Amino acid sequence: MGSVSDKIEFRVLIKDGDSYYYILKVEHHDLETLCFFPDAGFHFTEHQSGEAHIQAERNEERPAKGIPIVITTGSAGQPCGSGFRHEAPKDLGVAYLITDFLVPLDSLDSEFRKYHRNVVECFIIDRALLPDNTSLVHIELWYVPSRNKASFWFNNKDISERLLYRVTQCEPQIWAFAEHFD
Repeated sequence: MGSVSDKIEFRVLIKDGDSYYYILKVEHHDLETLCFFPDAGFHFTEHQSGEAHIQAERNEERPAKGIPIVITTGSAGQPCGSGFRHEAPKDLGVAYLITDFLVPLDSLDSEFRKYHRNVVECFIIDRALLPDNTSLVHIELWYVPSRNKASFWFNNKDISERLLYRVTQCEPQIWAFAEHFD
């Protein structure tokens, strides 16, 4: 298992036929988790203190395009600055929702960047695994302590193993899953 200062990253892609669409990049280092959305002009951060917020990015070279995505900061907590304070990820006793997203599937080709790189170490959500009439996919990111994986399963019954991605080289582990949204 890597130390807490090791940087871990993975990308979340939606596969539709032969095309892959780049939804977000997740970075984890020093007990902080950041979610970057390509060309969206903002990112989500869960700090090691437990403070979580959505922050605008300032990039003069690439103007923000905006994307049709819904993001929440996980469980509501005490207001803190421009965000909320959650339980700090260090020494968690139970699985904890970091954040979740709703992504529309009907506008993948027009709203999201196609991904043409290596898909190794990517969480691939294959649209073919979702019911035919699915128009939104729900993606959740969780901290899961290795000593209490049962707490994740208690909160997330009937999750398909084919739509679950685990990053096990950090503690707590980071698990991501996708499901259709009715």
